[in-house]
Amino acid sequence: MKKLLTLTLTVLMALTAIFGLTACNKDDAGQKVANIRPNTITVGYTDYAPMNFKDDKGTLVGFDTELALMVFNALGYEVKFKLIDWSNKYLELDGGTIDCIWNGFTYNVADSDGVQRSDKVDFTVAYMQNAQCIVRKASASNITSWADFEGKSVAYETGSAADSLVESNITVNANKKGKSSQMDAIREVNSGVTDFAIVDILLAQSLVGQNDYKNIALNEGIEIAAEYYAVGFKKGSELTQKVNFMFTVFHELGMTQKLAEEYNLATSYCFNG
Repeated sequence: MKKLLTLTLTVLMALTAIFGLTACNKDDAGQKVANIRPNTITVGYTDYAPMNFKDDKGTLVGFDTELALMVFNALGYEVKFKLIDWSNKYLELDGGTIDCIWNGFTYNVADSDGVQRSDKVDFTVAYMQNAQCIVRKASASNITSWADFEGKSVAYETGSAADSLVESNITVNANKKGKSSQMDAIREVNSGVTDFAIVDILLAQSLVGQNDYKNIALNEGIEIAAEYYAVGFKKGSELTQKVNFMFTVFHELGMTQKLAEEYNLATSYCFNG
């Protein structure tokens, strides 16, 4: 932790010159003093382990949570986190109630309206690989084609990459159940209310077969393309370039790799800068 703090402070000092995060004035004695006036960044997120979630003490943690703090603190910003409804993410961003969407936000997909997400927001470089996956009861059989959803129920987060996947691939008669969060979709299967859930594999891997979720499992047999996470900002935001710069710095210092290891994401971490 001490080494991490030292590296972060070193980065902050370098960024002072690059981005003008400090302003030097003269006090009454004529001496120059540095006045750092941090702005506040509000990060939009949903409850999603291992990216953003609360630990046993109620503290918000997770890979995205800690990385957002590292990046914005180094840039001289204070950080606030706002829990949002994922289906309202663009409204929150455009309305200014959040400054960015940083929550396992897949950039290389279109939304269910057919519009590419990259046409709606500015994305940073990708930093994490993901994929959608199908979750079922551990006692149920694997399904091996989209046609196998015939007569079944499937839950997913409204407005998510899973939403787009469902609309594009499940053309048979199935009960499609849009939920307010991925966790709600998982809980539907866990409680036996719904046959399947489609969620991010990074979330599923952190839950299935463990503790309260020991009776659900990952379905095998349907291949789903890889996705990549990035941070989303308003179109034209100057923050996109700044965050990209910090991603490069932290990657070269090995800090993001170390953080990924702490959350068992080492094999999913990527950097496309």
